[in-house]
Amino acid sequence: MLHVDIEIYKMAIRIKSNWSKSANRAKNSEDIASALSYIGWKLSLDRARNLHGDNFEYTSDHQRVTVIVEFMSFQIHLADRLLFIDQQTEKFRIDVMNKLGQHSARIMQENCEDLFGVGDYKTGYIKTLNLRSAEYSEYEFAKTGSNYSIYRHLAKKVQDAMGFSQTNKWVMDQIVDIDAIEICEKFLEVYHSLTKK
Repeated sequence: MLHVDIEIYKMAIRIKSNWSKSANRAKNSEDIASALSYIGWKLSLDRARNLHGDNFEYTSDHQRVTVIVEFMSFQIHLADRLLFIDQQTEKFRIDVMNKLGQHSARIMQENCEDLFGVGDYKTGYIKTLNLRSAEYSEYEFAKTGSNYSIYRHLAKKVQDAMGFSQTNKWVMDQIVDIDAIEICEKFLEVYHSLTKK
């Protein structure tokens, strides 16, 4: 029997957070939603891969996708909170959030079809987004601050998805202490670059 050791290197994900100098116009709801859904997907995928690289275990691709959905749901809720905190108009906020949901659902649908074949993956994804949004709204969030409670809720959802095996029992600490903070920092950076006047 052949034994192969595979060494996994953690890579920092680079996210472009500046628009082209030629794009001087104000960003509309479509621009913001499209960019945030793409960035959210990249960050979610990166965090899911890093968990595996940090020796946490996935038992299936379904489990990995569930973790990605949890990270996406968290970031989409962050977008809504940030739009509210920045006192964007209700109409603009709703428009961005609807488009963000549509874009992220399309990305999820395409990726799930690549993994699992043809099917309706959008419906379950949108249900999870709405459910998590209601749950996250129960916790405080600020642009600066510990945000421990909301991070812990994300961590609990990821823990539920990954299970409580000996290997995965510390995943909540990883999410609260590292992953949620890094996601929030990168997401805030991109959000601010998109919404600055």
